[in-house]
Amino acid sequence: MSNLGNGSKYEFDAHENEEWFEVHSTAVTNTNPESMIHVTIDTTPICKNMTDREFSKTVLALRDDAVKVIQQRLAELTAWTPAAQERVRIWFGSTDVATRQTLMAGLSAMMPVMNALKAWNFVRPDSYMDRATGCVPNRKNVSGEAAHVCRPDTATHTIAIRDTFCTMPDKTAGTMDSKQVTLVHECTHFIDTFGSVDYNNTYGQLLGKRLAQNEPNMAIQNADNIAWYVLCPD
Repeated sequence: MSNLGNGSKYEFDAHENEEWFEVHSTAVTNTNPESMIHVTIDTTPICKNMTDREFSKTVLALRDDAVKVIQQRLAELTAWTPAAQERVRIWFGSTDVATRQTLMAGLSAMMPVMNALKAWNFVRPDSYMDRATGCVPNRKNVSGEAAHVCRPDTATHTIAIRDTFCTMPDKTAGTMDSKQVTLVHECTHFIDTFGSVDYNNTYGQLLGKRLAQNEPNMAIQNADNIAWYVLCPD
């Protein structure tokens, strides 16, 4: 097939700065009698309110900015000033050694995963690429879901994007959720980063802070707590 070095994990020659991909690289006429190459292509954009090129540019720019903030959080965890400890206490309810080490290890693991994301890591929900991760698609509360991943999917780090994601603001202002928070949230789920989970009734800043106060052992495992710790404005 096509050059995988510049292509996608599904063996299509995908080009991030263009809205096309090559599905068959040969320029030679097929001489095998009665043989055909069948290709099914779904050209539906990931987001209805933007082209896939616009989506790619937006989400990868948000990724780049989030990685810079993660680097900042790691520097804070290393310096371990009173301000850094207070931020950890707010989101995780504890500043003990285990919490600090978990954050340092998880954030350090997230940086290469996020840096490696390309346009083809983002797919439509219930698409072939989504199902190929091996997880059963979520059939419950999909109206409130912005995105999802398959936690064990360390091979492709596929992120399925729902319509809710597309209408979110790019970045957080105040307590509002955003594309960037969702991106970090989903990346914490992969088992080669934090392997985080989504506890019931813990989404958003208010409920995340409440979880930290009442259940610190759960907060350090909760995806939204980690995402808000990284991105919540001071």
